[in-house]
Amino acid sequence: MKNAWIIAPVLFLAIFSGSAVAGQVVDSRITDVTVFANRAMVTRNAAADVEAGMNRLVVNTGAFDIVTDSVRVAVFGDGEILGVQIVRTPMREMPQEKIRELTDRIEVLEKEKKGFLDAKQALSRQEAFLDGYVDFTDRSTDTIKITIPSTQEIESYLSFFDEKYNAIYDQRRLIDERIVSTEKEIQRLKRELSMHRGIEERMQTGIEILFNSPAAKSLTIETRYLVNAVRWSPVYRASVEGDIKDVNLSMMAAINQQTGEAWRDVNLTISNAVPVQAGRLPELSPWWMDYRPPVPLRNEVGAKFRSMEMMDTAAAPPVEAIRKETALSFEYTLPVPVTIASREQETQVPILTRTIEGQFYHYTVPAMGTDAYLVCEAKTDRELLPGPVNVFFENSYTGRMMLDEKGPGDSFTLGLGVDRSVRVKREKLEDKVRETAFFGRVERDTVIRELSYRIRLENMKKKPVTLKVTDRIPVSMTDRITVKDIVFSPEPARRNVDEKAGITQWDIKMAPEEVTDITISFTVSYPKDMPPPVF
Repeated sequence: MKNAWIIAPVLFLAIFSGSAVAGQVVDSRITDVTVFANRAMVTRNAAADVEAGMNRLVVNTGAFDIVTDSVRVAVFGDGEILGVQIVRTPMREMPQEKIRELTDRIEVLEKEKKGFLDAKQALSRQEAFLDGYVDFTDRSTDTIKITIPSTQEIESYLSFFDEKYNAIYDQRRLIDERIVSTEKEIQRLKRELSMHRGIEERMQTGIEILFNSPAAKSLTIETRYLVNAVRWSPVYRASVEGDIKDVNLSMMAAINQQTGEAWRDVNLTISNAVPVQAGRLPELSPWWMDYRPPVPLRNEVGAKFRSMEMMDTAAAPPVEAIRKETALSFEYTLPVPVTIASREQETQVPILTRTIEGQFYHYTVPAMGTDAYLVCEAKTDRELLPGPVNVFFENSYTGRMMLDEKGPGDSFTLGLGVDRSVRVKREKLEDKVRETAFFGRVERDTVIRELSYRIRLENMKKKPVTLKVTDRIPVSMTDRITVKDIVFSPEPARRNVDEKAGITQWDIKMAPEEVTDITISFTVSYPKDMPPPVF
């Protein structure tokens, strides 16, 4: 049995109407898909019965945009592949059933939205009635004989109106949330509807194969091709248990494919490889430096230079995927077939799960607030790509952060939430203003302020904690302002953290129920005619 691969460049490109395509259309199905960052390699298998001699076989794909040069064809059986071409046929038949379904759903949501708006208007009428009643009682005190109510009656009156107003506010808030979520769903469905209605203007792509067979027989055909309108990005879930030992990190692949083909029960592989665009490597141009004398704006030479400058400016339950490392990337193949429809919504599939050892500590910035955050610092590796991380602590969602671009061995931090058992307080101890004197004569040009602060830390836990405290001192950017006599107690572990001037950090190890103070003092001199700084 002969296996002949034909690798496009395709012999020629033809566009036919659906009735004009000659040849035998063979049934096929997608068996394997490898998703890259911005496209996907699709493998489609087919079976066909051929006659002796020349056969024209067409494998319809349903894809809107195939990368022509990527097409490969293999025919398993004796004979010769004489040529391969791409044929494109207009999709004149609109998916009416899907359009009808989307239209009906949008109509239902529009009715629901109108109902919410009517309910909100009814609440406004209730609120107006309560306001009118209160206003009436206020304006009637001069004309109506009023019996002073008892304290119990006043409390009952206030409780009644408080209850009614709060109920109106709560219902209005819930209705507003439902209106927003309904409107978002309506807009999403409208975009999907627009996509399906636009299908009639798109072209379906088929692969036509010229095959010369020595005899009548049955063949199997395998085609591979790259399609556009596909992307995937990582989404992480980081979970920490109450024992605070390590981090369970799961990576999901969020896939969005609008290729026109439905991937049904396919063997799915996710790759972090980035294919070279058009097979071209980046080329570096010479770095020319020149002096350009000023020219009038209307001068033709000036216009030429400006145009050159513009041209140079470049704008489900988790499962473990089967991991394979290639020379250029990591690939993850799901152990079970999956189905991903061609649509606007994303589909998430599990990629990997691992346990990461982390360094746990508390972190606080007293100048910006009194909260102490429980933080985990862990190391990254080549497999972890930039993406959002949903953080869970003791199975409770604590927030969302971004995992930025990191090199292997670089650390990233996860904020696990505020720990109320660690108290932080920052207060000013001293702010003394004095003027300079020279031989008993008052020099009034300069003001000197002596300042000191205290940061009080309290560990109310029954176990020790490590607390990283970040604070700052002023930094002068002119010779007219001087910052000196800087004293820290205790001394910070790091100064100018992350190369930021004036930012200091302490690593404080605190025993159970311990109270620790950090003091900062400095002197600032500045011109008296300058607006006084705020400390």
